[in-house]
Amino acid sequence: MIFNMSLKIRFYELLNGVVEAKNNKNTLYITNEKYNVLLNEVKESKLVKVKKSIHYRRLKRFDIVNIGGEEKLIVPMNGASEEMRYYVRYDDLYEIIHEAHIAIGHGGRNRIVYAVNSKYKNVNIEAINIYLKLCEPCQKKHSMPKKGLTVKPIIHTEMNSHCQVDLIDMQANPDNNYKFIMVYQDHLTKFVILRPLKFKWAEEVAYNLLDIFTLFGVPNILHSDNGREFVNSVITNLCSLWSELKIVHGKARHSQSQGSVERANQDIESMIATWMKTNKTTKWPESLRFVQAMKNGAFHSGTYCIKIGILQDKTNKFFNVF
Repeated sequence: MIFNMSLKIRFYELLNGVVEAKNNKNTLYITNEKYNVLLNEVKESKLVKVKKSIHYRRLKRFDIVNIGGEEKLIVPMNGASEEMRYYVRYDDLYEIIHEAHIAIGHGGRNRIVYAVNSKYKNVNIEAINIYLKLCEPCQKKHSMPKKGLTVKPIIHTEMNSHCQVDLIDMQANPDNNYKFIMVYQDHLTKFVILRPLKFKWAEEVAYNLLDIFTLFGVPNILHSDNGREFVNSVITNLCSLWSELKIVHGKARHSQSQGSVERANQDIESMIATWMKTNKTTKWPESLRFVQAMKNGAFHSGTYCIKIGILQDKTNKFFNVF
């Protein structure tokens, strides 16, 4: 991955100031010298026959794994099913935070924390905050005025109980006759599916929804901020394609739903713009599968879960069509 060296240098200038202010009391930051010392201490602790308290402390906190001929410090694992978590050298912090940030589509602090904590032990929030302050696309995104109020997520008992379909207008930037983006989202998990559309027609929306329904099942309730008439027309077209289908039009439980949808759509548009800039292309339809993956693979602070993981339970249930 290509890094912006000037940003990396600035990152460490700011982080060095934070570390120096702590007078080396923070053990989360492991320099190359300290890392090598720890490697030797762990190996010594394993070999010594009569162990002292310092040996037990080292073995309780650290273990060593050999990856491609290189020894790395890891958190001791209790079982084969436990995920391996590495200790990070101070000089590698920028690359690790940067890679996680890009992989989740310039996600915010909580998403980065969740992403790096699954693989690394000692990447802390203050380093992540410094990185985010230096990320130009994120600063531009945060400078945009936000609409509406922040509301609690709509709670449902299971996935696919209540779903929503809306359209993002891309007519100002058409590509290969595609002018709209269909956004299909589950209210419980915030799991999202994106599809490019050529027209804002109920027939085309229904055709794309049919692919989703035959893969994940049919929701009990479908609603849209495009209005009741639009949803009823979509449902009518769906029933003409699948006669056994049973689904009803519903409404959001919160009056602020429109603002929430607008913010979600703005987030998707921002991720698409960032993806196109990163990949040096204007073909936004090609970005949808990647943006979709980044949205669904990211930790959601409202539902406290990764959306993709919830699908494991859902795929074991029969479709609700009879």
